[in-house]
Amino acid sequence: MSTPESTGAGERRPPRTSLSPLLTAATFAVLLLLGALLGLLSTTGAGWLTRYWDAGRPATLLSVAGLVAFLALLYGAGRLCAWGTRGPSGAVAFAVGFLAVLIALVSYLPGGDAVLRNHLMHNAYMFGTMLVLAISVVRSGIFLPPTPQGGARPQERPPAGAHPPNGD
Repeated sequence: MSTPESTGAGERRPPRTSLSPLLTAATFAVLLLLGALLGLLSTTGAGWLTRYWDAGRPATLLSVAGLVAFLALLYGAGRLCAWGTRGPSGAVAFAVGFLAVLIALVSYLPGGDAVLRNHLMHNAYMFGTMLVLAISVVRSGIFLPPTPQGGARPQERPPAGAHPPNGD
């Protein structure tokens, strides 16, 4: 229970409910499914990266530029998921969904691999997405030290020559 001394005069803390863990679990489930859907659509679309590969240099440069732009957007999506959930677990859920579909689509199929072939651009897509998602998880703060209780900032050191607060 909060006392008037622990909270400000006009501040009120919302009551804790059991709904919060359910909403958190639902958020991670949605991010997992969103990652899986994006993985399905983008992996099947990545098969088109080599469609006009033999058409000449402009087509190959457009293909490379499209892949780089997609990887930048994927990195941003992973970081956005982490920001929205206030921690790296959102980026992890998104990445797990994406990578599960990617691995399922490039695994051995009885008729051969129909989605991605052994081509430079397809390999760049596969390893690029894995690397970008791993970097987005790591950069989301998974290895940062925990913040102090209450989110308070550490006390700043007094300027040189300042007297201690107790008057000594």
